[in-house]
Amino acid sequence: MTRLLKTAGSVILYGMIAASAVQASEQDLKVNEGQGVATALGPNVSAITFWVSRADGWHVVTTVNTRNAEGSEPNDHAVVRFSAVLQPGQSQSISIPVAIGERQPELLIRRVADRIEVLGNAELSD
Repeated sequence: MTRLLKTAGSVILYGMIAASAVQASEQDLKVNEGQGVATALGPNVSAITFWVSRADGWHVVTTVNTRNAEGSEPNDHAVVRFSAVLQPGQSQSISIPVAIGERQPELLIRRVADRIEVLGNAELSD
């Protein structure tokens, strides 16, 4: 029963963050504590990132949703969750595997002084 409640709580929290998430470009790439930021990494890949401050560092959680090509089943996708504890100057890189010859979706999350920055494909190529 406890496991079910924890899972339900995680789903509700993810839904609340997803509903209040802003696009990274709208925030100048800065993510406020507890606020989710949505990043489109391609036509079939998106990510939501949020962070919270704890005594051992800033806990950053990113949930990536990948869908198969257009025309496939509506529920034909995979969701993966990544987490890291970042200190000032540290970063986390997340890349999504693709077919040979396609551009690989990539997300860079870094702690710069007192803020977290989220950079997707568009910002990384600048």
